[in-house]
Amino acid sequence: MGILSRLRGRRDIAPPAAEETPPVTAEAMKRALRNRGNASGSLTAAELGQQIATALSTIETAVLAIDAIADRLREASDLVADAGSSADHGRRALLAGRYDDLRAEIDAIAGSASHNRVNLIAGRRIGGKLTTFDIPLDGDGRSGVAIQVANLTTGEAGLSLSPPRNAFADDEEVAAIAAELAAAREKAASVSERFADHAALISERVDRLRELAGAHAIDTRLPTGADEEAPAPRGEYELGMEAVEDKLRDLAERIGRKTASGD
Repeated sequence: MGILSRLRGRRDIAPPAAEETPPVTAEAMKRALRNRGNASGSLTAAELGQQIATALSTIETAVLAIDAIADRLREASDLVADAGSSADHGRRALLAGRYDDLRAEIDAIAGSASHNRVNLIAGRRIGGKLTTFDIPLDGDGRSGVAIQVANLTTGEAGLSLSPPRNAFADDEEVAAIAAELAAAREKAASVSERFADHAALISERVDRLRELAGAHAIDTRLPTGADEEAPAPRGEYELGMEAVEDKLRDLAERIGRKTASGD
C-alpha cells in the first residue's frame, strides 16, 4: 500500500475539515472481525471498501485526464506565443489550425474521461441528475465526500477557449486567446489539485477498510448506473486494487515532486 500511503500525506497540506474521516475505534474493529472471524474478515467492510475504491479510481481517471488536458493547454500556449511573434500570416494560419485541433483534442479527452460510467470533468450531470459525486466513508452515511462535477471542455461553461476565427491574422485575437489559455490552465490546475486532495483523503479510508475486510477482496467492480445511454466498455470499470495502485503511482510521484518543489 505504499502508493496509497504516499497519497495520504496530502492531508497534511490542506485537509478539507468538513470531510474528515472518523477514526475506526478498536471496539468497531473487534465487532467487524467477530462477524466473520479473524481469517475471513468483515464482509460489510469489503462491500463499503469496494464502493470507496471504485470512487477513488474514478477520481484518479479524472486526474490523469486533466494531466492530458494540461499538456494540450501548454502546447496551445506555446503556439499562440509563436503566432504572436511571427509576421508571416501563412505561418499564423498554420498555427491557428493546430490550435483548433488542440481544442478538439481537449474536448475528446474530457468527454471520454469516464470510469465506472461516471465522468467528473465533462460538465455532465451524473446519471442525468446529480451535480456532485457523493462518496460515503462509513456504512451509516454519517461521513462522506461530495465532489463537485467540473467542466473542462472548451465551451463557454468550461475552459471558454474561443476558436481562432481570424486564423491568428490580427494581434488582438492572439492576445485574447492567450489570456483565455492562461485562465484555462489555472482552472485545470485548480480542479486537479482539488481532486488530488480528495483522493488522498479517500485512500486512507480504503486502507483502513482493507484491514477490516481481511480475506474479502476490495476491488472496483461496482457499476453506478450512470451514463446508461452509453454504457462503458466492460474493461473500463472492472479494475482490481492492484490496477488502481498502478494508476495512482503517477499521481503520487507527481504530488511528491510538487510538494518537494514548494509549488
